Amino acid sequence: MPLHPWKIVSSKYLVQDRWLSLRADRCETAEGLVIEPYYVQESPDWAHIAAFDEELRLLLVRQYRHGPRSISVELPSGMVDPGEEPRKAVVRELLEETGAEVRELLPLSSMSPNPARMANTVHSFAGTGARIVAAQKLDQAEEIEFFFRPLPTVMEMIDSGEFCHSLHIATLFLALRKLKLLPSE
Repeated sequence: MPLHPWKIVSSKYLVQDRWLSLRADRCETAEGLVIEPYYVQESPDWAHIAAFDEELRLLLVRQYRHGPRSISVELPSGMVDPGEEPRKAVVRELLEETGAEVRELLPLSSMSPNPARMANTVHSFAGTGARIVAAQKLDQAEEIEFFFRPLPTVMEMIDSGEFCHSLHIATLFLALRKLKLLPSE
């Protein structure tokens, strides 16, 4: 039997904010089953970059994340502003968060953070030749440390849970594949 998208019978926004919107849909399957409410989170698209310097060290950031109430190690990343190209967004975010630029910027896959419930896209990039060229330009609520780490240390950080942002780890592995840096078995 072929797969069919659900029909949206009605939608109601429960929350609408610049950071996210939460929508409650009344859906109907092709067989007539009504599913309600089905919650969908709408957020702006995000852009992530795995930026490597000339020594193949990865540029990482450390900042407080209120969801888990912990300090998080991540890739430089941020929201894509309305009307902004993801490529421009990731270059902007990299410069703002770390003061870095990359010599070469390579697009990777665009991914869904969670296709079951989220309606936005993550745009991933790899960068080579990363170097610090300016001071950070952080938003008022941001406190961000940045640092370079060699890949074996980054892998240890993933294994220990210190670097645990799943979307950023996905971007890192896409970058490693694109740059042919994955170890062969």
